[in-house]
Amino acid sequence: MRGLSFRLPANIRPFAAAFAVLVLASGIVAFTYSAYYAEKKEMLSYLVQQAAMTADLRLNEIFVRGRGRTPQKALLEILKAERGMPLTAIDIGKAREEIQRLPWVKTVEIERRLPHFLLVNLTERAPIAVWQNQGIYKPIDSDGQIIETTVRKLNGLPLILGMEAPEKTPELLSFLAQEPELMRRVKAGIRIGKRRWNVILDDLDDGITVRLPESDPASEWGRLARLNKTQRLLDRDISMIDLRQPDKLIVHVKEPQKNTSRRTAAEKIL
Repeated sequence: MRGLSFRLPANIRPFAAAFAVLVLASGIVAFTYSAYYAEKKEMLSYLVQQAAMTADLRLNEIFVRGRGRTPQKALLEILKAERGMPLTAIDIGKAREEIQRLPWVKTVEIERRLPHFLLVNLTERAPIAVWQNQGIYKPIDSDGQIIETTVRKLNGLPLILGMEAPEKTPELLSFLAQEPELMRRVKAGIRIGKRRWNVILDDLDDGITVRLPESDPASEWGRLARLNKTQRLLDRDISMIDLRQPDKLIVHVKEPQKNTSRRTAAEKIL
């Protein structure tokens, strides 16, 4: 098998050679500059800090805006800031990246306010519900993302259960909120088979379970609200309302509790 060969035309050979030399020279310059910069970076940082000290650009105070749930201690540990240190010694880029990874932080901006202050602007993630999974409770934010921290109390937020439920939670709460009177009674949402929701009203242990359909649950939630206004349906002693069929309403009444009290036998003591 014969090899292929290609010869440049004679009139462009000098230009091709010059281009190759230029590329090689550029690579050498870039390598030399990188090595030089890496070697001198530490010295340059030292000189900047000394200049800051000479100009009295020392850190006196740190101000934080927007902090609610983010621990103050976590911010100080990341900033590695001490009163009197050069203001330029704080690596703002690195600190921003680390603070951004804190559970409650959505966005962060850090500014040097010469001559003596550092300003940290936080936007925290707002919890809209609490996800229970294997006995662990974690907040869910308005984007349906799990906030990677544990909580002990619901603090008035609805409880969410079920696999893949957190990402669907904003959609659920959005249409539930369209009926404020019912929404005030919502205690939990349970994702069933990754397809639909059961909603618990009034009490987590002994409340009313509302079974919503897979298709167009918002319409059925509205139908329940209308029925409750005209017939006070939710004031009755019921345990479950099934709205999965558009033309039907199935209601389960609570079973009456059996009277288990017994008369205590008298004990003769004399």
